[in-house]
Amino acid sequence: MRLLPPLLGLLLALLAGAGSALAADCPLDLGRGTGWVVFSDHYMIAFRPEPMRIEVGEPFALLFNVCTKNGNAAELVAVDAQMPEQKRGMTAKPAIVPAGDGRYRAEGMVFDRSGRWELAIDVRAGEESERLTHEIILK
Repeated sequence: MRLLPPLLGLLLALLAGAGSALAADCPLDLGRGTGWVVFSDHYMIAFRPEPMRIEVGEPFALLFNVCTKNGNAAELVAVDAQMPEQKRGMTAKPAIVPAGDGRYRAEGMVFDRSGRWELAIDVRAGEESERLTHEIILK
C-alpha cells in the first residue's frame, strides 16, 4: 500500500514567513527531503515515517522534531492514531524514545487498515501543552 506524502518543500515555503532564523533553530527536514510539517500558534512539528513507505499491517516508526514557534525544543508527550469514520484506533500504544534537542522516535506504530487515519500528537513546553493533528491517507 502507498502513502500519499505531501510536499515538504511547499510547507517549508509557507513557513518562510515565520523567518529564516526559526527554520535554522528548528530544522524541519528530517532527512531524505520528505515528511510532513504541522504547526499551531505555539508549536512546529516536523515528522516522517521510517521506513519511508507505510504498509497496511506492518510496523513503522515516526521520527519527530518538536519545537516551539520561537525555535526552542519542546517535548513530545504522546502519539496516537485513529480512524474516525470507523471509530477505531491502533491496537498498541507507540513507545516514545527521546533523542535530545526536541527529536523523538515513536516506535511500534501499525495502521491495520487502509483509509483515513487521524494522527494525534501531544506536545508540551513548560506548563503549556497542546494536541496537534494530521490526516494520513493509507491506500
